[in-house]
Amino acid sequence: MSTEILIGTGINVFTSDRGASGVIRFLDSPDEVLEFIDGPDVENTIVISRGGTTTFMSPALMAGVAGLITLQGAPESHLGILAREFSIPCVMSTTFTRGIQTSRGETIPADGSRVRLDISGKEGKVFLLGS
Repeated sequence: MSTEILIGTGINVFTSDRGASGVIRFLDSPDEVLEFIDGPDVENTIVISRGGTTTFMSPALMAGVAGLITLQGAPESHLGILAREFSIPCVMSTTFTRGIQTSRGETIPADGSRVRLDISGKEGKVFLLGS
């Protein structure tokens, strides 16, 4: 039996019943993004970025990621606009209640964690998927 635990909430970039499920990958530099887009499973990955103005994330969106989570930013920011243009489910300014700590002390799901983005309401939700 599969379980879901709400681990994060933020702002939806656009509302849709589609949402997204995938494996988490935190990308924190241009080099990490370029390495990621040349690898496998891009379309099954939900990427995490610190901010909505992180322009180096653009290639990941153009490569067709399943979803995007940002720790800061608003739907009017660079990544918010791109997510809407590419119809990529996106939750911005996300606060997580559980996960690992980044080098800057932010809490995020660990790389490889399986999550689901719910963008069906005003508030975006991130659920940890388990079995």
